[in-house]
Amino acid sequence: MLAVIEALLPGEVVSYGDVAEVAGLPGRARFVGRLLALSDRDLPWWRVVTSDGRLVPGAEDEQCNRLRAERVLVAGNRVREAPLGRFSRARRSPT
Repeated sequence: MLAVIEALLPGEVVSYGDVAEVAGLPGRARFVGRLLALSDRDLPWWRVVTSDGRLVPGAEDEQCNRLRAERVLVAGNRVREAPLGRFSRARRSPT
């Protein structure tokens, strides 16, 4: 899971569940959150949010600032749109 998080690019926002699924552990979203909270590694934690885009409780201001610096649209403590990942316009468009 750490490798999945470390590989996230600037502007790429994914959910805890997305990380778990890519790591081969579907259904372990809460484990991802716990791992991020306890890890002493320098991980881009701000690029991981809930499936509906909610920011980390208690760290909303810092997470919002970091995401906005990566051109992510945040409003009401939720990611609304990101250049890459779950919240990208390209991903939501029909094919």
